[in-house]
Amino acid sequence: MANKLQTIERTLKLYVAAVSDAADEVGISPVCMDRGIKPLTKKYRMAGFARTGKLVRTPPNSPYDEGQLDLFMSLATKAKEGDIACINSSGATDCSVWGQVLTRIGIPKGLTGAVVDGTSRDINDIDKMNFPVFARGRHPGTMRGRLDMQSVDEPITCGGLRVEVGDLIFADGDGVVVIPKSRIEDVLTAAEEVVSTDVWWADKLDEGEDPHEMHKEKPIP
Repeated sequence: MANKLQTIERTLKLYVAAVSDAADEVGISPVCMDRGIKPLTKKYRMAGFARTGKLVRTPPNSPYDEGQLDLFMSLATKAKEGDIACINSSGATDCSVWGQVLTRIGIPKGLTGAVVDGTSRDINDIDKMNFPVFARGRHPGTMRGRLDMQSVDEPITCGGLRVEVGDLIFADGDGVVVIPKSRIEDVLTAAEEVVSTDVWWADKLDEGEDPHEMHKEKPIP
């Protein structure tokens, strides 16, 4: 766990654009979720490891199975320190799959955020808990009778990307990136170099240096 928490701390010293650039450098793009996945909450920086879930449409005219809520709640109840819930709702935007109850359950377990390819609700309450949620938008409707939990901790698609359990998720005001667990070290090392170059450029520009000459010494990031 110490290594995971150290990775999260290391990631939070970066920014999403630098990680995206680094992924290009090491040849694993695309890593950016599509631009429809946006921060809904006041807190919008988060880093952690994917805990995945997929919901599907409830069959028409079928009674709602309250028992499947146990599987749904396990996204939060079985979370570990540093996890981020990452959910595919099969294109549904007429109901929400994340709200204040799951947030309250997940925070004591160490859940650090949620990314929903769908919609969320209770945002004002979630803001009071200082918890970040990224989604396609808000909707007040319940998932009861509309969606059933199909799987937890299986590969999903979220924001146009394949996401597996343990992949690194990093988000800020620019969006969300997903780094495959096998390439985390490669990408973070490259991203740290991108940030170092950005700092060098900022300092030189503040000193009035000629950007064309700077570019000869160290190409613009």
